[in-house]
Amino acid sequence: MKALKLKLFQETACYKKPYAFKVSETYPLPPYSTLKGMFHSVLNATEFIPMKISIQGDYETLINDYQTHYFFKKDNTKEFPLTTHGLGIDYDMQDITTMPIYMHLLFNVNLIVHVQAEENILSELNDKINNGNTTFLSLGRWEDLVRIDSCELVELSECKEEPILKYNAFVPIKHLDLENYFPYNLNWKYEIINGVRVWEKIKVGYIQKNVAIENIDELYVDEDDELVFFP
Repeated sequence: MKALKLKLFQETACYKKPYAFKVSETYPLPPYSTLKGMFHSVLNATEFIPMKISIQGDYETLINDYQTHYFFKKDNTKEFPLTTHGLGIDYDMQDITTMPIYMHLLFNVNLIVHVQAEENILSELNDKINNGNTTFLSLGRWEDLVRIDSCELVELSECKEEPILKYNAFVPIKHLDLENYFPYNLNWKYEIINGVRVWEKIKVGYIQKNVAIENIDELYVDEDDELVFFP
């Protein structure tokens, strides 16, 4: 079984949690929907492409950023957010208000991502990423740029023994027989119902490195003996 393996680096990243309004909290790793969106963008996809994604990685530290957020009081307004500080211009906004908000940022993020899909999809992804047929990529916020350190097709095999995590990881619940993990319901795919996005979610546990995985059924390793967790 083949998969596309990517090693990614981000100097800063915020993978914002839903409903985090007063403080922009971040997930410790990018959720499935965020990575899926990036891959669909690379492919210029106009419809949902079935794929599986495994997410691992770590970061150096978490820092706080202080940002101004703009909020619209009306649905219909001709005003738009415009910063004029230092320009000597008066721009009075009646329909827009601002609020200072703390934003959590991960610093020096390293990710290992495995993607499984139809062979032609993996080949197209591999070609576009390695041959520079993409514009700049970001993951999380628009400004959280991604550096791709490697992208290659790898062969996966079943894991034969109880492994130890080399990196922090989102591990599907089916592999977890222990209690020392932080549970998340991560967004995966949405449908529009009555004009509202309704998300299909995946239950995972966030586990830090150096922890043993006890349930190895449907657990895989790649050619570098790095674990692969497909939900």
